[in-house]
Amino acid sequence: MRVILDNNLWSYVGIEGSKAELESLAQSRRLSVRTPPATLLEVLRTKDAQKRNRIIDAMTSRHWVRLRTEADVECEEIVAEARRIRPHWARQLPQPGRPADLREFWTRRIWRQAAQDSAPLAARQRRLMDVVEDHVFGVLKSNSLAMRETDWRAEDLAKVTYMATEEAPDSYLAGWQRGTYAPGWRVEARDVFREALNGHRSMTWAGSGATYRDWLEPYLYLDRVLRDPEDFTRFWLTDVNEVRMPRNWLRWVSGVALLEHKVTRSTGRDNQLACYLPDCDVFLSEDRRFVRALQRVKETAPISLPEIRWVDVEASGGRSVDVIAAALA
Repeated sequence: MRVILDNNLWSYVGIEGSKAELESLAQSRRLSVRTPPATLLEVLRTKDAQKRNRIIDAMTSRHWVRLRTEADVECEEIVAEARRIRPHWARQLPQPGRPADLREFWTRRIWRQAAQDSAPLAARQRRLMDVVEDHVFGVLKSNSLAMRETDWRAEDLAKVTYMATEEAPDSYLAGWQRGTYAPGWRVEARDVFREALNGHRSMTWAGSGATYRDWLEPYLYLDRVLRDPEDFTRFWLTDVNEVRMPRNWLRWVSGVALLEHKVTRSTGRDNQLACYLPDCDVFLSEDRRFVRALQRVKETAPISLPEIRWVDVEASGGRSVDVIAAALA
C-alpha cells in the first residue's frame, strides 16, 4: 500500500520521536511511505530549528520513497501528449538538458542537505518564497471572498468553465472564439505554460532561472510549440485528453475546491501537495478542511484517486503511529 502523510502527521512523528515505530509499521504492513518534495519545503518554513530538525529526521528515513516534483511529472504528461497529438513538436532524440540534474536535486541532494543542516535551506526558503507566498495568499483570499459573495458552489468541479468574453484581447484569446466556453483547468494550463514557455523566469530552489522550460526543452522543439498561438490554444482547450494529464487537471481543480473553505497562508501549499495524489493509495491528514476539499476533487476526477482519510491525533491522546496504523487498517 502506497501512503502519503500530510505535514501535520509528520510533525507529530518527528516531535514525538516515533520514526522507528513508523518504520516498523511500514515494514510489518508492507507500506510504501512516500515523501513529496513539497512536504519538505513546508517543513523548512518551521522557525523553531530543533522542531524543524526532528521533523526532517523523521522524513528522511532510507525506507521512504522520495517522489519527483509536481513540475517534473506535469511536464512529463505534456511531452507524452505532444508525442501523441503533435508529433512534430517532439524531438526524436532528447537533447542533453537540466531534467536529470533537477531530478537528482529534488529526489536526493535537497534531502541530504536538509538532514545535514537545515538552517541554510530554511533561510533560502524564506528568502525565495515569502514574497511569492504573500502574493499568492492575497490572490487566493480575494478569489475566495468573491466566491462567497456570489454564493458560488459548483456541484461538479470538473464542469466549471471559463468564457471567452468580448472584451478579451485577441492576443490573449489566440484562437479561442469569443462567447464560447472551455473547461477551467484547460484555460489555466494553457495560460500557465504559455507564460512559462514564452520566457518568464523566476528564482527557484534548484537554481536561478529554472522553469518549466528546463523540463520541456530537451524533449520538445519549443520554437515549434510556440510558432502558432492558435494551435497551442487548440492543443490545450480541445485536443489534450484530461485522463492523460491528471496532474495538470488536479492543479486547477484542487485549487478551486480549496477556495470553498477558509483561505490561509498554507492553502497554496495544500494545492501543491494535492498534485501528488496519483502517487499513493491512501492520503492521511489531520486538516479536516483539506480532506473535505480533496474528497470533493475525488468525486469528479477523471482518474482513480486514493482514499483520503481524516485522522485526529490530538483528540486520540495516543501516539501518532498508533493513529496512523488504525487509519490504515
